Amino acid sequence: SYCPQSGGFFSDLTLHDNLKAISEIVIKNKNYRQERVNYLISKFEFDNLKDIKAKFLSGGQKKRLVIALALLSNPKILLLDEIYAALDVLTIKMMQEIIVNLQQEHQITICICDHQARDLLATCDLAMILSEGKIIAEDTPSNLVTNINAKNAYFGDNFKIN
Repeated sequence: SYCPQSGGFFSDLTLHDNLKAISEIVIKNKNYRQERVNYLISKFEFDNLKDIKAKFLSGGQKKRLVIALALLSNPKILLLDEIYAALDVLTIKMMQEIIVNLQQEHQITICICDHQARDLLATCDLAMILSEGKIIAEDTPSNLVTNINAKNAYFGDNFKIN
């Protein structure tokens, strides 16, 4: 069964079969299809997880699978919503490394919406604060946290980034 609430994968299929199924939709060339699936299994260090059903993966593994599924078609832009929600500190660090690596290695523009400001600001070049559908402030992370409008709308006075 396909379950979008749980992240956009087929919960009863293995990790490998999820990648294979979506690759059959988005990649026409059969040889490249298998090459791309193998590349993503290696890139995301899924070798020991590929035969596990998606529903049995941890929260962080499921999020990594969803990103891998999105990358099958070599997108120019990747939209990530609440990517850091409900993850432990080590998994957040791993997700940050993946995101930064994707930006640098593949020149993918990544747009992340998240309430975890500290985790989000550690991975981006440009950030903005939205309130009631309007841009309150937009700048580099270090400038944004000192912006008076951003402080008033979101950060408060004591917010710091490392």
